Amino acid sequence: MTVAGLALAACEPTTTVVDGEDRGFIPGGNYVLVGMDGAAVPLRNVTLLVEEQRVSGQGPCNSYSAANNAELPAVALSPIISTKMACKDLKLENRYLSVLQQATEMEFFGGVLKVKSPSTWLVFEHGVRASSVSALEQARGTQ
Repeated sequence: MTVAGLALAACEPTTTVVDGEDRGFIPGGNYVLVGMDGAAVPLRNVTLLVEEQRVSGQGPCNSYSAANNAELPAVALSPIISTKMACKDLKLENRYLSVLQQATEMEFFGGVLKVKSPSTWLVFEHGVRASSVSALEQARGTQ
C-alpha cells in the first residue's frame, strides 16, 4: 500500500455496521409506553407516534399531538394539544403529558425508545395500544 493509501485508510471509520444493529437514529412509527418515573406502566394504553417533525398518540383518556421544533434525536415540543375527556386514569395521563412536554431528547437502542425530560425518562416499545380488556382491567372492574 502506498503512503497516500495508508493515509486514506486511516480516515475510514473503524466500526462496521452490521444488519440489525442499532445505528443511533430514531425510527418513526408507533410505540407503547412501558415505563415512567423508574417504574413499569402495567397497561399498554398510552401510545406515541413518532414522525419527523411531530409526535402524537393516545393516552388512557385522550388523544394528543404536538409539533417537534427540533431535529431528532433532539426534542423541543410545541404546546401539546389534547382532547379533554375525563376517565379513571387521568392522573397517569396528566403526568405522562407533563413529562412529554418537557422532553429534550430521544434515544433508541435495543428496540427501546427512551424520551428524556429533566425529571425522568419515558420508556417505549414498538407496538400499538391494547385493544382488548386486560386481566388487570377486569380485576379493577373497569372494563
